[in-house]
Amino acid sequence: MSIMPKQLASTNPTDWGQLGIPHLKRFWQQTLAKRTGVLATPSEQSWRADNLLLNGLGLPLQEALRYLMQTGPSLAEFEEWVLARNGGQLTALQAGRLRSAFTGQPYDEAVIAPLRALDASPDVLSADDLQHWQEQGYVILHEAISKEQAQATEAAVWEALAMHPHKAASWYEKPIGQGMMMDFYHHPTLLANRRSLRIQKAFAQLWGTSDLWATTDRTSFNPPETASYRHQGTPLHWDMSLQPPFHFGTQGLIYLCDTPAHQGAFRCVPGFHRQLESWLTNLPAGTDPRSIDLTGLAQPIAAEAGDMVIWHHFLPHGSSANSGSYPRIVQYLNMYPMDFKENVDWL
Repeated sequence: MSIMPKQLASTNPTDWGQLGIPHLKRFWQQTLAKRTGVLATPSEQSWRADNLLLNGLGLPLQEALRYLMQTGPSLAEFEEWVLARNGGQLTALQAGRLRSAFTGQPYDEAVIAPLRALDASPDVLSADDLQHWQEQGYVILHEAISKEQAQATEAAVWEALAMHPHKAASWYEKPIGQGMMMDFYHHPTLLANRRSLRIQKAFAQLWGTSDLWATTDRTSFNPPETASYRHQGTPLHWDMSLQPPFHFGTQGLIYLCDTPAHQGAFRCVPGFHRQLESWLTNLPAGTDPRSIDLTGLAQPIAAEAGDMVIWHHFLPHGSSANSGSYPRIVQYLNMYPMDFKENVDWL
């Protein structure tokens, strides 16, 4: 099993707080320092450590930062908040992975057993799927979760929004969140989806390892356009720096309802992962690559409830305007290995 590089080792175990989780106290201290105006220069090392900590704890970065910055809690209060977001306790798998990650110590059996089981499970992406991934930069994992599970998750979204699927007027009565994005993370159905063995296996095939960390991402709600409501999604974009060096990465979403192409489907520029670097190199000097409109190259990716679209993060991507009669509802989910690299110098 992979272990954390030595330079990311945590502080002394006596400095781990009451939960015994390395880096948690340091993250709390560093964030509260920012609250008082003490700013540190971010590095890939600190970025990776913070993300491993929060993803291991099932916490979205934005939610954790908001709580710390707005509340300024004591360490004990922060630990109570962490437990509350995890149903009152951390699992042995969570604690074991985090302690190993930040100390470099070997995994214990609570961590090794599920990884072995995942390695031994049948592949879920066929040879044709993997060929499509290589050529087009995305793949559809059919039945990533069951249709019943997708319906249960969709129902949880409707409940969180206090909207009704058969009363279209309710879809526009109040803001959804940030554009289409909802701050909705901790419902049991969302957690169950993140633990889907089919999804874990698909990412394991793409990354070449079963030792992956799942993100705790948002859901989104994209209702049909009307005379007074226009598409709230972002244009085609990248969620990565366009400054070399470039590193392999994935992104993904689960359709929670049947989503034909015209119903606000996810869209991307297929195959662009194979030309991104040369495309950037050949741009005229001084050109902002994010200002170039690639909409004409994008294709909507239709799929059914429970299907998952996974794409290479080199692909320009985004949602599309919904010209259907029902919202597009999705859960975002990604996985990555502990040694995943990200360029923090944003371009």
